[in-house]
This record gives sequence, structure tokens and C-alpha cells, in this order.
Amino acid sequence: MQTRMPQTKNLLYVYDLPRDGYTSVKLAQVIKEKTGYDLDRIPQVRRDLNKPFYQAVIQINDETRLREVSKALRYFTIRGKPCRALPFTNELLGTNVNKLGSNNIFVRKVDKHTVGEDFEKHFSQYGEVLSCKVSLNEDHSSRGYGFVCFKDASSAAQALEQS
Repeated sequence: MQTRMPQTKNLLYVYDLPRDGYTSVKLAQVIKEKTGYDLDRIPQVRRDLNKPFYQAVIQINDETRLREVSKALRYFTIRGKPCRALPFTNELLGTNVNKLGSNNIFVRKVDKHTVGEDFEKHFSQYGEVLSCKVSLNEDHSSRGYGFVCFKDASSAAQALEQS
């Protein structure tokens, strides 16, 4: 018997979705409003009641469309609450400990009004940012710290040295 590996191509992961009444259909509507793109499939919203936010996985078959949608949804809001989306990449898997350890930085004392987009804009001066997150409380307010994952370890080292 041959086991089939899960499809990981052209996936967009959506993070920090509000838990209050959020559904797959509503997410599809938000994506249509923000990008003009009708999804081929309804997003799969992951509802873990032990976590403060929902997540979603969206498969977008066309690679050009995936880039457009991921750019439009990199940082967005739903009912005034910050959310973010990233295309799936092996570079950001938790099993990639060596790379994540040398490319990822923890940033403390982040201004409570800083949003993800501003956070990334600041750190992109040091190199390409793969992922950037301001940590959020359950009400979507800032916890005052965040994480930045750079494509290159040298960018992370430079950011640490100069920030």
C-alpha cells in the first residue's frame, strides 16, 4: 500500500483570525473583498478552542494568484482586529530548528500601537523578512513583543546588532 503525502503546494496559511463567530464562508468573503479573488474551495478554518485565535489553510492553485493574494493578505484586519497570512514554505517549519534558531529574533519592548506591517517595514531594512509577528493578547491588543524570521542568518545578526 502506498501512502500519499499531503499536498503542500500553493497553500496560504492565515493566522490570528477572531474566534467570535468566524466561519470558512466569512473568510472566503473577506478574501473576495480584499483581493477580488473567488476561491476555488472554501478555506479550511482550524478551530482549536485551547488557542486564542483561529487559523485557516487555503489552497490556491494558480501560483501567480497565490502571490497576489498572499501579498494582499500579508497583514489585514477583520472587524478592526489584525490578522496575517503567509504562503507555506518549508523554511518556516518548526522542524527546521537550525535555520529558525539562527534566522529568528525575539524583539521586546514593542510599542503597543505597532502593527505587523510597521514591524516588518522596520526590520526589512536589515534583509528579507520571511515572517514577522507582533504577539497578541486574546483581544488582539499587542503584548509588547514580537518575532522576526529573516531569510538569512546574517540579516538577523545585523538586526540584533543595530536595534
